[in-house]
Amino acid sequence: MAEKRILVVGAGTMGTALARMLAEGRAPGVAPAGVVDIDGARALELANAAGTRAFGDISTAVRETLPDAAYVATPDAQHRAPVEELAGLGIPVLVEKPLAPTAEDAEAMAEAVRRAGVHAEVNWLQRWNPPFAEAARAISAGELGEVRLFNGRLNHLVSSPRERLHWSGGTTPAWYLMSHLFDLALWLGRKRAVSVYALGGRGELAGRGIETYDWVHAIVRYADGADGVFEACWILPDSWPAASDLALRVVGTRGAADIDGGQQGLALASERYRYPAVLQWAPQRLAAFLRAAEGRTSTGASFEDGVAVTKLLVALHRSLESGAVERVE
Repeated sequence: MAEKRILVVGAGTMGTALARMLAEGRAPGVAPAGVVDIDGARALELANAAGTRAFGDISTAVRETLPDAAYVATPDAQHRAPVEELAGLGIPVLVEKPLAPTAEDAEAMAEAVRRAGVHAEVNWLQRWNPPFAEAARAISAGELGEVRLFNGRLNHLVSSPRERLHWSGGTTPAWYLMSHLFDLALWLGRKRAVSVYALGGRGELAGRGIETYDWVHAIVRYADGADGVFEACWILPDSWPAASDLALRVVGTRGAADIDGGQQGLALASERYRYPAVLQWAPQRLAAFLRAAEGRTSTGASFEDGVAVTKLLVALHRSLESGAVERVE
């Protein structure tokens, strides 16, 4: 594959991770075209670190760099405008999850890319995590029979909302973490969510001036009678032995899968006990997006799936406020 150049829009946590990955050559054949952020200092700092150019707006960046595609990693509530602008400019776009925090924005973005005829995907990165990819293969082959239930968790260290995510007060662990679990259930089971009941707790983060939930639990009912129980927490102590506590159990009529996506299948004990992150699948995910943008394959990580997950999350947050089971639009 000839070298592709990606415009990074948003110089926060995820934009920084992707720009550095490209600059370090960990995605062969892909290079950064530039970094866009309304915070000029932040854009310049990341651009300098990645060996590329900084821009304050998308139109100038596209005109001067002619990127092959763009990666939108702005805060969740700020995805719509850059996606619509990039689509209007004919640029294939990979947008961070969740697609949007409202059904209106998610549907508008899906319509914008359809109208423009550009390729667009949601960066549901865990679909490329090897344990989940193997589970998907087994389920697709019918080894588990009909999927009947999910039980999953995705928890992060407390330093994530306190230090690394500067806009954590504007989101929740459900939007930021549980969205991955909802997408995995959608991908693995291909089931339509019809209702959700959620509970959550506050205190630790609010006591530090971050007005959001410490954790959220949710029970989801699907149209065919299957259900799922999900947990998202981001107040694990920083002494936790892995940056991410991710697991999903899938039970079907003929079998079950127990997936550990956090420890990545390797533990090392020498002077200390640790789980090194040795299975880096982000480059493979990016390569799959670029192949799909050329029409050579399909990843399935569509905006339509992004809209479905957004609608489930919207209903979940209504349930947190009402204390009742809420229907999914």
